[in-house]
Amino acid sequence: MFATKDINKFFDIDIAMSNDMVDSIDLWNKILENKQPWLSKEKGVKSLALAQGISEELSKTSTRELISKVISNDFVNQEYQEFIKDMNENLQWALGEGGVVFKPYVSDNQIFVDVVHADKFFPVTFNGRKKITAGIFVEQIFKGKNVYTRLEYQKYENGVNTFENYAFMKKDYSQGNYNLYTDFGNQIPLDTVPEWKDLEEHFEIGGVDRPLFSYFKTPVINTIDKMSPLGVPCYVKAINLIKDAEEQYSRYIWEFIAGEMAVEASGDAFEIDSHTHEPKLPEGKKRLYRTYDIDNPSGQTTNINDLIKVHAPQLRDANYAAGFNDILKRIEFECGLSYGDLSDPQQIDKTAEEIKSSKQRKYDTVSAIQDNLNTVLEDVAYAMNVYAIGMGKSKSMECVVETDWGDSILTDTEKQRNIDLQEVNAGLMPEWKYKVKWQGMSEEEAKREVAENSDEGIEYDDEDDEDDDTEEDVNVN
Repeated sequence: MFATKDINKFFDIDIAMSNDMVDSIDLWNKILENKQPWLSKEKGVKSLALAQGISEELSKTSTRELISKVISNDFVNQEYQEFIKDMNENLQWALGEGGVVFKPYVSDNQIFVDVVHADKFFPVTFNGRKKITAGIFVEQIFKGKNVYTRLEYQKYENGVNTFENYAFMKKDYSQGNYNLYTDFGNQIPLDTVPEWKDLEEHFEIGGVDRPLFSYFKTPVINTIDKMSPLGVPCYVKAINLIKDAEEQYSRYIWEFIAGEMAVEASGDAFEIDSHTHEPKLPEGKKRLYRTYDIDNPSGQTTNINDLIKVHAPQLRDANYAAGFNDILKRIEFECGLSYGDLSDPQQIDKTAEEIKSSKQRKYDTVSAIQDNLNTVLEDVAYAMNVYAIGMGKSKSMECVVETDWGDSILTDTEKQRNIDLQEVNAGLMPEWKYKVKWQGMSEEEAKREVAENSDEGIEYDDEDDEDDDTEEDVNVN
């Protein structure tokens, strides 16, 4: 991430970002890029992309049925729909990085929305509600060994949104190694770079009631810097657990490698290659055999048991797998997911109340994400409408947005439970299936309990229900 002192020096302003936040954003980016500091080739600790998976699950659930449109202007709605198309992908980044900025802009008589990631955005001022009102955005273009950087400063104050643009170039930077980039180089005219030739160094848009950019913040409290207006990732409380999970999984894999069956045999048990003078192992079986030498005192014979031994230890994979699954369930809890989103749903041993609580937890998490997005969508549409006025495509500052998130998995669990109970009473759902889904019973336990409670002592025939079970598997999660 860029050093804030370089930006402070150029603009003569203070960046509202602590060093702790800068370091944390750098760590979060490494985690999302599967470059976690705890990974080890030597120890076999590999990335499981859990942070990415958590962000993806929450984003997909939040946007699965999203319908949002601008009903006050057809042109603005047309451009707005292009923005909505990518909402799932953009929200994944936002949840994974703690937040992103959505910044509309005009190009070729169209309105686009730039998504500025956490490591390219620096807040400057914010109000009492921690709504960011001024910030600096960094854009970079790499050409050969040169790197071109544009700093855009936007500030909203007293109904006016001010824009400033500056360009820089760093020549022959580190032989093209841009990962080590730390400074901007020398300032150059904007029109030096073709992509920026139409930009103005300074301009203002008045008559607006908010900034013409919007910051989405993940609905998780920021314990890194509680005074910061910036967000933290959806998985921030589980970072240490993610480390534990990836280390535990490496032990699970090692159990199979270390326990792989092998035949340990003396080299004397094989034919010796006349060229290499090494034992000739059976073709295609080199992985199975391990050779060693036996040094016997003169005159002693070699016992056949010393020539060939079988290495076949008993695997402890079940214990490792159970431990790994327990860690995943803890991650689910800390990240506001339901049990079974990451963990093995077949190993969920929970009561009906715990299952209900798990579902409700995810419902609350997704609802909070959607609440934050509602404000962002309205702000983005507002900014697009302002630009449309400047293009002559809109005549009114009024911008009305209608958003429907659907219900899907967000349907209240108690409501769904009552619907299922009504189906049981109406004979549309077998009672044992209801018990499996809502009381956490196994199929066998549920059928036995229903049979015991039946006045006629009806027994369930598993063979008769086999086809039905295949068609409608019940996921208790």
